[in-house]
Amino acid sequence: MSFLRYLSVVCLLAMFQLSTAYAGGPTAGARADVQRIPIFKSRVLMLNGPVHRVSVGNPSIADIKLLPNDELYILGKQLGSTNVMIWDKNEQLARVMDIEVTHDLNGLKTRLYQFLPTENLGVQTSQGQLLLSGQASNLQKMNTAVELAQGYAEAAAGGQAPSKVLNMMTIGGDHQVMLEVVVAEVQRNVARQFDSKFFIFNQGSNLSGGVVGGGGGFDPGSIGGIDAKGIFAQYINGDLMMNFALDIAKQNGLAKVLAEPNVTAMSGQSAQFLSGGEFPIPVPGENGNTTIEYRDYGVGVKFVPTVLDSGQINLNLNVVVSEISTANSFAISGNTSTSLVVPSLVKRSTATTVELADGQTIAISGLISDTLRENIDKLPGLGDVPVLGQLFTSKSFQSGQSELVILVTPRLVRAFNRKDISLPTDGFVLPSDVEFYLLGKLSHKEKTDNTNETPYEPVESDAKLDDSGTQQKYGHSL
Repeated sequence: MSFLRYLSVVCLLAMFQLSTAYAGGPTAGARADVQRIPIFKSRVLMLNGPVHRVSVGNPSIADIKLLPNDELYILGKQLGSTNVMIWDKNEQLARVMDIEVTHDLNGLKTRLYQFLPTENLGVQTSQGQLLLSGQASNLQKMNTAVELAQGYAEAAAGGQAPSKVLNMMTIGGDHQVMLEVVVAEVQRNVARQFDSKFFIFNQGSNLSGGVVGGGGGFDPGSIGGIDAKGIFAQYINGDLMMNFALDIAKQNGLAKVLAEPNVTAMSGQSAQFLSGGEFPIPVPGENGNTTIEYRDYGVGVKFVPTVLDSGQINLNLNVVVSEISTANSFAISGNTSTSLVVPSLVKRSTATTVELADGQTIAISGLISDTLRENIDKLPGLGDVPVLGQLFTSKSFQSGQSELVILVTPRLVRAFNRKDISLPTDGFVLPSDVEFYLLGKLSHKEKTDNTNETPYEPVESDAKLDDSGTQQKYGHSL
């Protein structure tokens, strides 16, 4: 039995080998490998034995030529993959080579090392795409690497559409930039007005007439028709009536705007902040329909920080401060008796790019405006009489001055310990029933020893942030 069992095992092994050789056919003894050829470059491969015939799968991707001494010349013509089959003198397939025509990766690596020697970047190719990997120290160097790779992708296109550059790089470091913005504006307005109005009327038996100055606006039958503030008088004698009014006014106005938004973002990433609201604007549509669009107003900041190798911080800024005004508003009436009043915006905005060190401050924009308007309206002849001519003259004087400055300060920050930071909502005490009803106390904030501290403490230029957090202080105690 043991001999028969041994004989059956040998027969099974022989049949398995024959079936394997039959299934493999002529390629059973062939050896497959991969050769990567840069586009528009050639390579000579040394073959192991005499070659009778060679064939390439796609001649448009790679061109081959059989040289003496069993050498094979391969030229990369187009990005892509194909294969080369080699037969020996017995017409047996001896070798199968996969040919992949790629970008000039070595040339790109050389350029990346030449222009970015300190960056740890990797270059690969995948199905005709250039793939960049690794970690760049900042956004500027990452963009440089992508632009270099894009140049090699366009060169490999050969007049056709360039292949894509797949950017899988990351920006290293833990640089986080907090931007402090200060918008300070002061407006002062001075207005003086001297308006003279008079009405003289005489009614005779056959002829009536009179004189009106200052735009009229008088009701001959009542003093209330004068509609003016200041000094007024009325004289009636028989058929003669005189109304006289001096509209005298002086106005002083002062407005102050102070906004201090703070925004934090990673180096190379954008961040935006808006404190305000939205107001509706009706927009006419098709078929008489009206839609509503909303416009933002308030204090808005949008910026992109980039920390450079030199320690400088590049800031791409957009700061907007706007408020609703009724100065240039207009009303829209509908089919009903109601109307919609659309307000206007008083807007101050600036967009720029600056470069600062950690903790430095610069004024990115400023404005000093001084306006003056004068107007005089007088009755010809009578208005030119000295002293008494003022009674027949109306004058107005308006003067306005405004000063605006926008300051920015970038700071390198890290996360902080919550226990070391006080929030504006901390320390509020709710009154008890006795304090509220009997003593009239409301919610208030407990007084602390650090109420007079500034929102931020300066950091020395050579100071380093430890792992416990940042040396900056956050928030405002009002």
